[in-house]
Amino acid sequence: MINKYFIILLLILSLFLCCKQSAEPAPSPVTPTPTPPTQEPEPVDTTEPTVEIITAPVDAVEGQEITFQWTGSDDRTLTSDITYSYFLENHDDDYSPFTSATAITYSDLPAGTYILYVKSRDGAVNISSHPAEIEIVIAEIDGEEQEVQPPEIELIIIEVDEEEQQVQPPVSSQLLMVTNSEVSRIAVASYGKIIYALDSPNGRIYKSDHEGFGWRVISTRITGTPTWDAFAIAQDNPDIIAVATDAGTEVWLSVDGGDNFSRTNLSANLGGGERVKCIAISPAYGNNSHELAVGTSTGNGNGKVWINIFNMFPGSWSDISTGANGWQPPSSTSGVDIFAIEYSPAFTGDGTLLAVVASGPNANTGDTFLYTGRRDLSVNTCTWNQFPGYPVEICQAGMDTPGTPLTFADLALPGDYQGSTVSQRHVYACWTDDLPGSTPAGNNNDDVYRIDDSICYPLQAKPDIICSLAHYGFYRQGKLLAGAITSKAIKCPCSQVYLTLNPQSTCPDWQHSLKPPTGYNSQVAWSPDGGIAYSGTSSIGGAAYDQSAFSRSTDNGLTWNQIGLIDT
Repeated sequence: MINKYFIILLLILSLFLCCKQSAEPAPSPVTPTPTPPTQEPEPVDTTEPTVEIITAPVDAVEGQEITFQWTGSDDRTLTSDITYSYFLENHDDDYSPFTSATAITYSDLPAGTYILYVKSRDGAVNISSHPAEIEIVIAEIDGEEQEVQPPEIELIIIEVDEEEQQVQPPVSSQLLMVTNSEVSRIAVASYGKIIYALDSPNGRIYKSDHEGFGWRVISTRITGTPTWDAFAIAQDNPDIIAVATDAGTEVWLSVDGGDNFSRTNLSANLGGGERVKCIAISPAYGNNSHELAVGTSTGNGNGKVWINIFNMFPGSWSDISTGANGWQPPSSTSGVDIFAIEYSPAFTGDGTLLAVVASGPNANTGDTFLYTGRRDLSVNTCTWNQFPGYPVEICQAGMDTPGTPLTFADLALPGDYQGSTVSQRHVYACWTDDLPGSTPAGNNNDDVYRIDDSICYPLQAKPDIICSLAHYGFYRQGKLLAGAITSKAIKCPCSQVYLTLNPQSTCPDWQHSLKPPTGYNSQVAWSPDGGIAYSGTSSIGGAAYDQSAFSRSTDNGLTWNQIGLIDT
């Protein structure tokens, strides 16, 4: 009986509990706390900066004040924010503290061998594991001898008559003198010791394998007749050279350093009166191809830009100017002639080709411009002046520039020029319409200019008329040479060369040569390390005693010494 009532009691209790639970409200659902989005951490900067010594003394003697300069680069840190530490072996006890200094000057170093090491450090405190280094030898002098005397060398004089245009000096000769020679153009390889010199009126190309000490003729396989008015070397290969022959109507190409030349057959493409005025060769791209560009002039504004893409042998020529997008400037009623042309050092990335052009036909209504072209390598076309403000008139504010023809024009690009980046579009340019040897009677607006993107600054390198430029280094850490036609200040048959170590300034400080190169029309260039400046000079209208020559300077162009191709 007890079990029966006990079971009934449990049933009633269970029923009561169920009713109570159903009477209570159900709890509200709980909203989960949102999880914040996951942010990818910024990659850690582990890339080392680089450093390069851009100026070092050459042929130093004990007691002489010597200066080293360097610069660096990094993928994230601005060049201006990189710091450096240096150590001169056999003189300093240890590396210096890291500072922003980019130069060091030593005085009273005794004779001996020294090695300068420079390290760079970026904003992430990465330090270059391989310092830049350069060795110098300081010679001993006594109280009577104040300069290093070069070893005695044999002077070899070669007479060249009008019928015999080939000069065959011994390759071992240290100094070559050639009667009636001219050094109209020079080209220095970007590495190694190779230098080329063009004798335009005599139709010869010389080559030196030893930085200008000792020359040989390499143009005997070219059948083109003088004058040879333009010459170029590939930026990345000293064996690739090109020359315009037959008064600018043909171009010859060599890919083996002048051992063999091939005619490119440009003459079959040129129009009436069209002549080559300038040549440039691009860095390699694609399947190790290079690009040869020439700019032409007719004297009345019908010039063109022709392109030849080649590997081992010349290809066919293409006109990338006529009808191309952006080619004609708004102010030109006819067309333009091209007087200087250059490839961007970053051509494989930015595809940029630059040119100095003058519009025509009337010099009073014409203008001188900087053009930029963007190459589409896949379809071999070019779009010109696509950046805002282009084409840029190369002139002083409020002043006019001449139209075609120009006598000289040149371009020089810093090593970090990038056509695709506004902040790195820095160009140095010069032009003149004055004839060599004449009293200036053309447009007096000719000068050296710096174009920062589309803003043009005159750099005031006067009083002499400038005919060539050479830049070494980067935009913020570079130096600029300007070669003049003649020197007005010095009453002797010589040219003049100007130097500025701060060409990026609004008002650069210019220095002129205290001992300028002899001859006229100084064509200037830098050695690959920037330690030596070179100049090639020619004559003006057959001037007597012009003493044209190939010269070099070891003090940034302040003093020049002939070392070859001297006209006797």
